[in-house]
Amino acid sequence: MYRFSGRRFVEMQPYSGPMADGGVSNDIGGAVQGTVVQAGRIDQVVLPAPEVVVVPRQLPAAVPDFCGRLAHVATLDALLAASERNPGGGATVVALDGSAGAGKSTLAVWWAHRVQDRFPGGTLFVNLRGYGPSRPLPPQVVLTDFLTALGVAERRIPEGVEAQGALFRSLVTVRRALVVLDNAGSAEQVRPLLPGATGSLALVTSRGALSELLVSEAVRRVAVDVFDAVDAVRLVESVVGEDRTAAEPEAVEELVEVCARLPLAVRVAATRVASRPFLSVADVVEEIREEQRGLIGMDGPWRGLGGVRAVFDWSYDRLDPVHARVFRLLGLHPMPEFGAPAVAALAALDLRSVTHVLEELAEQHLVEPVARQRYRMHDLLHDYAAYRADLDETPVAREEAVTRLLGWYAAVADAADRFVYPVSARIPVELPVVQAPVRDREEALGWLRSERAVLSAVQRMALKQGMYEVVIALALSSRHLGLGPRSWWPEELEAKSRGIEAARVSGVRETEAFLRVLRGHSHRSAGDQAAAEADFQDVAESAERSGDQVLRRRALAGLASLREAQQRYDEAAEYHLAVWEATRQEGDSAAEAIALGNLCLVNAKRGRFDEALGYAQRAWELRSRTGDPLITAYAEDDLALARQGLGEHDTAIGLWEKVVDIYARHSGSESHLATALEAMAVSLVATGRDDRAVHDLRRAAAILTDLDDPRADLVRRRAEDLASARANGSGQSADRPQAGQSGSGSDDS
Repeated sequence: MYRFSGRRFVEMQPYSGPMADGGVSNDIGGAVQGTVVQAGRIDQVVLPAPEVVVVPRQLPAAVPDFCGRLAHVATLDALLAASERNPGGGATVVALDGSAGAGKSTLAVWWAHRVQDRFPGGTLFVNLRGYGPSRPLPPQVVLTDFLTALGVAERRIPEGVEAQGALFRSLVTVRRALVVLDNAGSAEQVRPLLPGATGSLALVTSRGALSELLVSEAVRRVAVDVFDAVDAVRLVESVVGEDRTAAEPEAVEELVEVCARLPLAVRVAATRVASRPFLSVADVVEEIREEQRGLIGMDGPWRGLGGVRAVFDWSYDRLDPVHARVFRLLGLHPMPEFGAPAVAALAALDLRSVTHVLEELAEQHLVEPVARQRYRMHDLLHDYAAYRADLDETPVAREEAVTRLLGWYAAVADAADRFVYPVSARIPVELPVVQAPVRDREEALGWLRSERAVLSAVQRMALKQGMYEVVIALALSSRHLGLGPRSWWPEELEAKSRGIEAARVSGVRETEAFLRVLRGHSHRSAGDQAAAEADFQDVAESAERSGDQVLRRRALAGLASLREAQQRYDEAAEYHLAVWEATRQEGDSAAEAIALGNLCLVNAKRGRFDEALGYAQRAWELRSRTGDPLITAYAEDDLALARQGLGEHDTAIGLWEKVVDIYARHSGSESHLATALEAMAVSLVATGRDDRAVHDLRRAAAILTDLDDPRADLVRRRAEDLASARANGSGQSADRPQAGQSGSGSDDS
């Protein structure tokens, strides 16, 4: 199959070799062997020691005033010590289970900070979102992030949870790691994320007992209940101070009882007490009891937590109007983690003001800072905020806030997509004008990736709300997922499918067809040729009926790319010719240049280098007018390929030297750089410059390795064969590079 990368098709082969050559920590030295299940077979994996050891430390900050839990800490310490004494017992897995707000996560993070120096391989942390407003994180997404943190390049992460889990376990076999899996929803969610080898430890927190995991994985269960009275009083003392606690011991005891001794509620109440030194603790207790007396029966996550709700009501009622409004509007956000710019859009405030409010809410422990201008809420607080929004905001105000929020995410995603794909065709949608927190391609790609889960949740929410233009814009901007590991590709397909549904429901047939073409390319990249054929043919037939020549051209371009993937080059050439003619009739010079590049590439694959040169020269004339060195380099890459095929090696080398320099200076052009180096090596060998060819092939192999391109091993072997031939004086390589590996083909014409 072929995966589109930048401006060309990169051939992808089934996995059949080492998955993580470098970038992997090896604490005991030497090679590591493991097993990866891929495409119905089992492959042995050899993981050589890396040049650079990656040691992740992912724990969020621990609370500074942690107290109590002495028995739990002693139990965890004993389990760790036992695992260190037992070298043959496999990894230790500990499950902390208890009710919402009982302090499981606080205990897990604090203890993990305390012992993580005993795990030289690193500390991995994830909130699995098993309970809360958003969908639980699937194991495949978590494993992708874990493997990346452990030093595996994104493009080298295998597809499928079985293969990823096997690679993950292989890596942590040689690097004792601590894995903290917070807020787990089920045994199925946790099981693929557990290390298997002795020395590593997994600490899981969950509201449920995870009974299936306890049986099948020999998990040690540690129940975490509410604080006992002594620990609860100690927490109050750490927050409000010894003097006030000692002055009103009975009132402090009453305070922890009205909080049901639940750590979350005790901390929130104690923080509010500390901020009101003019009131006695007894006065505060009475205020909370008044709130309790006004409560009616509660369902859902609040069942049995009346005392907690009363504490939240009491704390919320004492916020000033601006802080209270921002707090309750946070309950409308689809996830309990958010950036300050998004909250500014939600609340219709400027960024400076909303940041100040969020910092004040953090002081009251109603939100928690996790990074610069980024915060999260406990699930119970997020649910409570949503309850207050329903109670204290009118339906119109709630709808306006959600509209602002979803529109903001769509507009920023659209702006980021324009940085990542500056010359690609777009869908006309009406979005609000916003100040996007991205200024260049690197920031744009980083934002899209960091907000990946949020954007998916926003798109689902927008579809339910009938905000179809938001759904469509987020479907288009999801194409950045195709630049990431294969585990992200299903998310891209889902996002495009939701966009297609939104376009169909809203009756925008042109947009529906546009997205179906893009989805067809995604299916082709993922290897589902039947689904790709269905999307491309459907759009082609629809375009024929409607007479829409632009859509017809896009569908034909899709079919051309599919025929190339099927190595049916003559048919692909016919489709590309039809696409080129369509672009000329449209007068779209950018699309015409892309079509010409595709024609150059397919004719090079057919061995028709005279024709390839003619198309490349026409493409260069169009691309050079843009004044963009990268866009011009694509055409010069094509020219070099055609010249090489005609035997004009010196001319080809001169062109590629220029192209290589440009690709090396542009982020996101790594695949282009590798193929240009590989192709140039052919001409270097032909002109007797074997030493340079060896250097370029080794450089290309290193780049392809980082991209998880299966050709990496082949290119590396060619380099070493050529180097051996030079050393033996034969001047002949057993397996020389072949022409026709460069080019600037595209699926976006």
